[in-house]
Amino acid sequence: MANQNNNDNNNVPAWINSKLFENVLREAVGNYKSIENFQVANALGPGENFATLMLRVRTKVLLPDDSYKNKSFMMKVALDNKIYREQMSKWEMFKKEAGMYRDIVPELEEMYKKKDVEVHFGAKYFKLPVDQEYILLEDLAEKGFRNVKRQNCLDMVHAKCVLRKLAQWHAASAVRVVEKGPYDEQYLHGFLTEDSREICDQMFSGTLKHVLAAARKLPNHEEYYGQMETLFGHLTDAVFSQLIPQRNSDEFLALNHGDFWCNNIMFQYDDGNSDGKNQPLETYFVDLQMPRYGTVAQDLLYFILSSTQVDLKVNHFDELIHHYYENLIENLKLLDYSKPLPNLRDIHGSLIRYGLWGVVTTCCIMSAVLCDPTEVANIENFVGDSEESEKFKEMLYSNERYMKHLEVLLPWLYRRGAFES
Repeated sequence: MANQNNNDNNNVPAWINSKLFENVLREAVGNYKSIENFQVANALGPGENFATLMLRVRTKVLLPDDSYKNKSFMMKVALDNKIYREQMSKWEMFKKEAGMYRDIVPELEEMYKKKDVEVHFGAKYFKLPVDQEYILLEDLAEKGFRNVKRQNCLDMVHAKCVLRKLAQWHAASAVRVVEKGPYDEQYLHGFLTEDSREICDQMFSGTLKHVLAAARKLPNHEEYYGQMETLFGHLTDAVFSQLIPQRNSDEFLALNHGDFWCNNIMFQYDDGNSDGKNQPLETYFVDLQMPRYGTVAQDLLYFILSSTQVDLKVNHFDELIHHYYENLIENLKLLDYSKPLPNLRDIHGSLIRYGLWGVVTTCCIMSAVLCDPTEVANIENFVGDSEESEKFKEMLYSNERYMKHLEVLLPWLYRRGAFES
């Protein structure tokens, strides 16, 4: 009989138990006699995941030859808080992500397989016999995958690995639309739906004043401050009006990951070392809960501005985009994309046209990427207006690490027209 030990984790849902995993374990390890141990614990530290709760499920099974085998899984469940219940639940993130792992990812991988090219985008997905909101995946740590420490951001080697895999993803997703028609409605909008306008407005109103306060401390902020302040006065309306592409245009569109920052990217190393010094063997994506079919500028700006090292974000921006573009074209050709190939100028045009993604990333996402671990890093404090929330955001936006990146990015965004409204 399994030893269930969830007592050290009061936030582990009571419905998670070893019986639910009986068939999953047969799929993962083959035939076995019994589940000898079953433990569930928090998988991530404070500040590593804002929207959901990540758990690691560790099991030990007795095999037919009386030997033992350990097997672990990563499990995502909904946070039990007011913001999720009243607002974020409307996004149907778990339904979307389950569909991505169950249908979309295998479909895109199969397109490469038909060309005799082995491409994998993420972890294996498992289904449980339960009517709850969850995502259950293989534990990639067992295969030597790790995140790079988010505060350190990604160096050129890791950034190029990510952009190569992103180009493969975007290419396959674009070819799939040509061959099979539009994606299901749930994959078209990401968080840009009317149901999410309220929480976006709360987030912007609560954070942008802190961004402005941080900007006032930077040298030469007078150059861009006025235009930035004007945009911030109606940022929600600008986001919902400017970031919706015309899908019947000739612009190159693809299925965006939608939340493409370094904690949602894992690297495999030959020795399990994740200090960022080793050449990754493989790159996988996780957290496919906010996919959005649209301009590739979304994923590109979101990733480069949130997650690359400060000396890369501006000084090597064009180099990173060129690397992505070369891989995009290579894979579009491989997959027999029948529409006209985008040129590099087209991609840069999209990056300028949808520069507001850069503003949102710099002002709302990058601060969470660069903050120090803290117990008060949660979605309620990020969006709310309580005294604890305000103290948390003051800490986020006065962080020396964040200020260093902000000093580089704000004038760059201004000179690209991203603050124009």
